[in-house]
Formats: sequence, C-alpha cells, structure tokens
Amino acid sequence: MPSGRITRFCEHSDMAPLSHPILVLVPGASQSPSHYAYLLHLLQSKGYGTLSALLPSTGSNAPPVTAQDDTDYVRSRMLLPVLDVEEHNVILITHSYSGMPGSAAAKGLGKADRVAQKKKTSILGQIFLSALIPKGGDGKDVTAMFGGQMPPHIVVDEAENMLKCPNPKPPLYQDVPEETAEVAVASCMNPCLSSWTTPCPPASWDEQAFQGRCAFIRTTQDQCIPYDIQNMMIESTKQEWILKDLDSGHCPQLSQPERLADIILELVNHFETM
Repeated sequence: MPSGRITRFCEHSDMAPLSHPILVLVPGASQSPSHYAYLLHLLQSKGYGTLSALLPSTGSNAPPVTAQDDTDYVRSRMLLPVLDVEEHNVILITHSYSGMPGSAAAKGLGKADRVAQKKKTSILGQIFLSALIPKGGDGKDVTAMFGGQMPPHIVVDEAENMLKCPNPKPPLYQDVPEETAEVAVASCMNPCLSSWTTPCPPASWDEQAFQGRCAFIRTTQDQCIPYDIQNMMIESTKQEWILKDLDSGHCPQLSQPERLADIILELVNHFETM
C-alpha cells in the first residue's frame, strides 16, 4: 500500500447505505471501549454499526484535560465524522461521566436543527445510562452534582492531576461475575482531575430538537451513582424523559449485557420511527 495515503476499503458507491443509525457509545471516565466490547457485539449482531473511543481525559494528566476538551473530542472525532463524512444518522449512548461531554457535544445536532441547516443526517436520540446530566453553561463543574464533593470512592491526587479509585470493584462492578470483574478492574484507567473541576459546557438534552428524544436508563442497585441521585438529577432537569429501569449495579454492560442491549434496541427503534 502506498505510504502517506489512507485507503478506504469500502466506498459508499460500492455498498448500499445502512438502514439503521450508527450507535456512538462514549465510555465512562475510568473505562475504555473494551469495557463495552460484548455489548457492542450484541448491538452489531442486530444490524447496527457502532463506534466507541477513549475520552482524552481517561488515563491522561498532562497537559490538563478539561471538560470542554472531552466535549470537543466527542463532537469532532466521534459525532461529526459519522454525520457529515460518512453521512449516517446517529444514536448517542453515554454512561456515567460521559453524559456530560456527550450531551454537550450533541448541541445543535438534533434532527430539527439539522433539517433547518439542510443537513441529511442528525442525532436521532440520546440514551443516558446512569449518567451525569448537568445543565452546564453556568460555570459549575461535575462535582456540583455531588454537592461540590467528589464521590466517596474517589481519591483526589492533585500532584498528579488525577482521580484515583483504590478499589473500583465495589462501586463499579459489585454485581459483575468474579472473573469478569477482576479483568474489568485491571483494565480501569484513572481520569484526569481537571476534567471534573473545570466548567461543564451547556448540555443539549433540553434543546427543542431533542424533546421526546432523550432516554435515561436507571440502574437501581448502583453504588457509584445511587438510584436516588439518578432520580434527583432527572427531576432537576424539569424535562420529560423516557425512563427505563434495570435492576443492576453501575455497569450493566458487564453484569447484564443481553438485557441492556434489549433496552437500548427498544429505545433505538423508538427514535428511528419518530
């Protein structure tokens, strides 16, 4: 293959366009796409293309990564390439911390807004899995959702500009099968402190274009973002949400992947037919 040239093995002209949107999944703060690999496989096996990528703030501390940096990355490298280059519709799936940069990155990309811009594709819906959903744009950071404090399982290392969790298993993987939980813990990566302590950009879940197109999957046995806090966040938005409950801990992609896939596909089908 000639150097200095990117070759695309599947050109649009040689294949029929996908009939389904691409499912773009943004991992949580300490997790990578590998933590969602089996879930993505299940979704792919049902005919849906998927895309996932590591957030800039995950496993990085220098230079400091801000909440805006994570947002810009999701928009420029995960959403716009699919929408504008590959010309596929998108369903955005976020988990835990990534609800914040994910929703902010989707601003202005809803169906009604894109149609007004004479664009062919759009984000058809957003699915938040036990996710942080700050309104943003008010100068507050992620910790404001926890009363200005870090969650109790997180230790702040200011010298290294990192957030550390000495024992991730109880808050993240308490209901995950033992062998899988051990591997998941070994695969965790510390997030950058500054991504949690810099202002959250404005969210998109309250935009008119996303009315009726945002769903929240609540995890009822969650020890990381407890069920009561999930409900408090949802109520504080003063928006109408499509709500689904899953009797699981914080990471059902590992504890109940088949059930989670079923819920996601049900929501995706709903958004596709709107």
